Amino acid sequence: MNTNGQAGGTVDVEVERVIAAARDALTDEMVSRLASTAGDAMELMDQVTRSGLARALPALAQMANNGDFDRLSQVARLYSSAQDSLTDEMVGRLSQAVGDGLGLLDQINRAGLDRAIPALAEMVNNGDLHRLVKLARLYGSAEDALTDEMVGRLAETVGNGLSLLDRFNRGGAENVVKMLEGLNENGSLDKLATMLPQLSERLATLQQVLQSMDVAAAASRSAAPSAGGLGGLWQMMRDPEAQDTLRFMLAVGKELRKGWRNTR
Repeated sequence: MNTNGQAGGTVDVEVERVIAAARDALTDEMVSRLASTAGDAMELMDQVTRSGLARALPALAQMANNGDFDRLSQVARLYSSAQDSLTDEMVGRLSQAVGDGLGLLDQINRAGLDRAIPALAEMVNNGDLHRLVKLARLYGSAEDALTDEMVGRLAETVGNGLSLLDRFNRGGAENVVKMLEGLNENGSLDKLATMLPQLSERLATLQQVLQSMDVAAAASRSAAPSAGGLGGLWQMMRDPEAQDTLRFMLAVGKELRKGWRNTR
């Protein structure tokens, strides 16, 4: 018992000596720094406790175990390298591009172009968008190929066509259309279309008849007046050409009478 009491007293003495030595070694500056560090540590512990970071310790431990902290540090280094390589001009252009993109998205949203996306998708699927691109290229090529003179002539042609349509409309084109509709309804238009080839074939004969009538009228006007009487008539009837002409006129009369009889 005495031995144990002596050993305990020896330990207490040694502890007191260590504390005294440490107290003698600490300067005022070291004590103030130690107090400041202890205060900051206590404040940090208080902030951690208030913010509830204690609940994040398992997640942080898991991130440390599977190497996510290393990946985050690498991402931070990459971001820092990119930030160092970017100049003020590049940052300005990037900011402008982002701003223009956001402005474009806002305009698309306000204009309701999202409703056109299904139609555009369908045009892409069936190839209509590709056809529109080709049509735009064709129009651009035609526009590049047209000279000022060609454009002027084209505009003049279009203007003359519109003027002709206006004059045709003012001149009673509607009545002509109604008349053609009436002919089509009663079948006269079909009959006319059937008779036109025959009429065109007989135009030469009709022209010859009219020319013969003109020549005969001119000869009759320049000929001397007839003497009259049976003698003159007998002399005319003795002429073979006069007989042939009379026979021709009688044949024409007979055919006309047959036609009139069939019409009735």
